[in-house]
Amino acid sequence: STTIRMSSEAKKWAILGIEWNVLVALWMNVVSWVVSSFLPSFLPRLLPRCDEQDTSSTASPNQTKWISNCRPGGLEQLRLVTLKSGVATIGYNLKLHSPPPFSQAIQSISDIPKDSVVISNKAFSVNYADCCIRWGLYESALQFVGFPIVPGFDVAGFVEMAPPGDGPWNVGDKVFGVTLFGAYSSRVLLPSVQIAQNPCFLVV
Repeated sequence: STTIRMSSEAKKWAILGIEWNVLVALWMNVVSWVVSSFLPSFLPRLLPRCDEQDTSSTASPNQTKWISNCRPGGLEQLRLVTLKSGVATIGYNLKLHSPPPFSQAIQSISDIPKDSVVISNKAFSVNYADCCIRWGLYESALQFVGFPIVPGFDVAGFVEMAPPGDGPWNVGDKVFGVTLFGAYSSRVLLPSVQIAQNPCFLVV
């Protein structure tokens, strides 16, 4: 899959005082809107697939599902996609484990960093920042992740995998927390310090 990233040097280029990445994002949004409004049969061509996507007809219901955002555009660029077995979404601060926005296939506890957990995500928030990410105008999203990207910062659900021993989290714990992108997903890998126990008055 094609990954679009922006370096700090690239940000210096501007046309009429407008940074080039803003102009590119604007153009791609316009193209996406025109195609979805007037040539909807061509829209699938604007929805590129990623290497981690499971395109088989035998995908398990337990495989991670995420809201795909593979290029700048409107709501027409969002779609529900199933990832290959074991793959979860991650934030950019776990890039030493795996390049964001996806983890390597996680089949056992040894496949995740020792200070991290996998949560079964049951809820995420939708913020204005997520709209900016979708439009291609969120600077840190472009710089640290690029496209494809999994929007979202806030998660809530249950611990699905946790390191054994005397760690703070056990499988089944109800938690909420934040991830540095990657929340629009049913399974998220994130550092354990980024989650907290779910208050009893919050129902997940």
